[in-house]
Amino acid sequence: MPDLTGLPVLDVVIGLAFIFFLLAVLASTIQEMIAGFFGLRARTLEQGLRNMLASGSDMKLVADFYEHPLIDTLYRGTVNAGDLGKGRLKRTRGPSYVSPRAFAAFLLDKVTPTSGNASLDDLKAGIEQLPEAVQDRLEPLVKAAGNDIDAFRQGIEAWYDDTMARVSGWYKRKAQVILLVIGAALVLALNANTVTIADRLWSDQTVRAAVVQQANRAASQPAGKDARERLDNAAGDVASVTKLGAPMGWSGDAQPKWSGSGWATTLGGWLLTILAISLGAPFWFDALGRLSRLRSSGKPETPLPATGSGKPNERIVIGQARQ
Repeated sequence: MPDLTGLPVLDVVIGLAFIFFLLAVLASTIQEMIAGFFGLRARTLEQGLRNMLASGSDMKLVADFYEHPLIDTLYRGTVNAGDLGKGRLKRTRGPSYVSPRAFAAFLLDKVTPTSGNASLDDLKAGIEQLPEAVQDRLEPLVKAAGNDIDAFRQGIEAWYDDTMARVSGWYKRKAQVILLVIGAALVLALNANTVTIADRLWSDQTVRAAVVQQANRAASQPAGKDARERLDNAAGDVASVTKLGAPMGWSGDAQPKWSGSGWATTLGGWLLTILAISLGAPFWFDALGRLSRLRSSGKPETPLPATGSGKPNERIVIGQARQ
């Protein structure tokens, strides 16, 4: 089978990017399923709310937040104040996100009268009924708002947005750690060695061309609608690439060689694959698209058909007068 580009190096890079993409899809899909099963987003949100509303071991205000009518409808189950912060909170089905407006509405409901128009004095009196640590957090917002309650509401929303930005960072770090663990497990289970795979793609023109063709077909297919479908599709694509001749698995030529410098090649190849998976499926999907466009632009021009004069590749200028 001929080279698709005439540049073996580019085809090798495309093949590796495609294999990394498939493995990253597998790892990220498993990571999403684990995060959903254990309610990682909801629990990380709770951690951020505890930083905002808890006072030491007093979680009453956090429990009140989850029991508020605007929040209670976002998840199933009940909340007990004694369960907060102790790893026993059962909210694996939500809420994983609460809007700044809902959070501000909760706090204003707690510190302002239930009927009538609230004055600034009412607001300050209500804040004094909150735990001391929460009062200290709200005091700068009260001073910045002056006599404007709407400005105080906007300050609460900005405070919540800033906190949730940090919470998002916490979640990403947790997800990255889980992805690294899953990636390492996948690499060992599949014996996905970057060095071995690259060597096979470089030395075997047939395997190289087949993998690149498989990459082109997979890149044009829509992603699965849910995690299970994406997992099945990625697993099937990995199996297809292995059947094409990519050296993965624990049998045949793919078996690691531990003699001499073989152990260094094996461990180094595994480490490279794990690091590649940790970059995530979106990174490799984007890289694969860019490489595919580069491959297309590098294709040799298709010969033009023979003209009436019988000369192949002869270009005719439309409208040119015939002599």
